[in-house]
Amino acid sequence: MDNIKRAVYNTLQFNHRSKLTWGINIFIILLILLSVPVDVIESLGDADPQVQRAVLHLDLFMSAVFALEYVLRLWSCTADPQYAHPIKGRIKYALTPLMIIDLLAISPFFILGAGYLRALRVFRILMLMRYTDAIQLMNTVVTQKKSELMICGAFILMLWVWSAFMIFRVEHAAQPQVFANILDALWWSAETFTTLGYGDKYPVTLFGRMVAVITVAMGLVLFAITTAVLTAGIVQEIQKFEKRKQKPPQV
Repeated sequence: MDNIKRAVYNTLQFNHRSKLTWGINIFIILLILLSVPVDVIESLGDADPQVQRAVLHLDLFMSAVFALEYVLRLWSCTADPQYAHPIKGRIKYALTPLMIIDLLAISPFFILGAGYLRALRVFRILMLMRYTDAIQLMNTVVTQKKSELMICGAFILMLWVWSAFMIFRVEHAAQPQVFANILDALWWSAETFTTLGYGDKYPVTLFGRMVAVITVAMGLVLFAITTAVLTAGIVQEIQKFEKRKQKPPQV
């Protein structure tokens, strides 16, 4: 049984060198790409009933394949030493980013007709992340730099909340309809420190404009730092990859 489990686990790995893995990868990628026109056709209310029926059956088939792949990955992951524990290992594996995306993508299959929950099928296109070297590299970088990214995320969250509360306090009296509550202020803060600036809400008081200037400036700094962290990690991974290629084969 252990040999079968290891064979299944290795076969489902993107970088495993075998014809079976290559075939499975191509098949899954085609199904993921096919899910896009399926969703488009399903959204057409005036489509031919036979076409809609065929699309429904195709969607059920794709969902079943994705669900089977997810179950096989979860069952066989204990073949990997870092997920060896039958319970804790599987929980740890299930909480990895790519497995979470897979779960969100297949969840509508188990909740048919659940309204807005069927919109989770959009995560199917994100399943392509598993089958590209660039995304694999980004996944490695995010994992290695998670401490630095968490610090950046914490500062961004603090800036978001601080600017929202500040703008509400200084602008509510001047614009009670524009900044009616903290939720309005949170929306203004998000569009301001990301420099989107839709213009639907803007400060008119002196203190409000000062808060806006600080918010924009700090937003630019924090996003620049986050970008620098990711860029440094990507450069390091590329350098490691180049060194591995230049390393002479051992005899």
